[in-house]
Amino acid sequence: MSIINVVRRFTVDQWAAIDAEYRIPDARTDAKGIGVLLLVPLLLTIRRYYGRRSFFRAISGTAFSKWPFPEIWAYLYNHLSAVVIYFVLPSLFIYLIFRERLKDHGFRLKGIARYAWIYLAMLLVVLPLTVIASYSSDFTAKYPIYPKAGNSYAEFLIWESSYAIYFIALEFFFRGFMLFTMARYLGAYAIFVMVIPYVMIHFGKPFAETLGSIIAGTALGTLALRTRSIFGGVIIHVAVAWCMDILAILATR
Repeated sequence: MSIINVVRRFTVDQWAAIDAEYRIPDARTDAKGIGVLLLVPLLLTIRRYYGRRSFFRAISGTAFSKWPFPEIWAYLYNHLSAVVIYFVLPSLFIYLIFRERLKDHGFRLKGIARYAWIYLAMLLVVLPLTVIASYSSDFTAKYPIYPKAGNSYAEFLIWESSYAIYFIALEFFFRGFMLFTMARYLGAYAIFVMVIPYVMIHFGKPFAETLGSIIAGTALGTLALRTRSIFGGVIIHVAVAWCMDILAILATR
C-alpha cells in the first residue's frame, strides 16, 4: 500500500465515513445550530475577560495571601472558570435546549478501545517531540504554567489534578459540544470549523505548539466523531501536558 493510500485511508476516507454517519440530508438552518455557533464565541469571550488569572487577582487582591500556596489560587480559578464555561454551561444547553444527553456529544468512554492503537501511535510520535522541545528555553520559560508546581509534592499534585480536569472540560467544549452538534449540519467540515477557535486559544503559546494544534485539533476531532467519545483526546492531552510539566521541572533543576 502506497503512502498516499495510507494517508487517504486515515483522512479522506474517515471524513467520508463521518459525512455518511452524521450529516443530516438537506439539513436546514435551525435554532440549535445557530445557538451553538453564537454560544461558542460568547463563552470564549466571557472566559477571555472574566475567566483568567489576571481577573482573579484584580478582584481578590490580597485575600489569599495567608492561605497555603497563595499563588496557586489564581491558577485554580482559571481552571474552575474553564469547567464552568467549557463544561457546565454547554451541558445545560444540551439538557435544556437540545433535550439530549451528554453521551450524545461524546461524553462517554465506550468506543475508544477500538482505536486505542491510534491514540498510542499519536503518543509515540508526540512524546519524543516533547522531550526534544524541553531543551528549548522558550519551553522551560512557559511550562509549567504554574511556575511553582515543582516546589513541593502537594503543589505538584494539586496543580496537575486541576490540569487534568481542565482538559476534560476543554475536550468536551470543542470535540464534544461544538463538534457533535455541527457535524449534523456540516459533516466532516465541522472538524475544520472547530479547529479555528481551538487554534486561537493557543495564541500566546510557543509557535510550534500553536501550529501543532491545527494538526492535533484535526486528528482528535476526526477520532472523536469516529469513536463517538472525547476521552481518547482527554488521555492524549493529559499525558502530554503532564509530560511537558515534568520535563520542564527537571530541566530547571
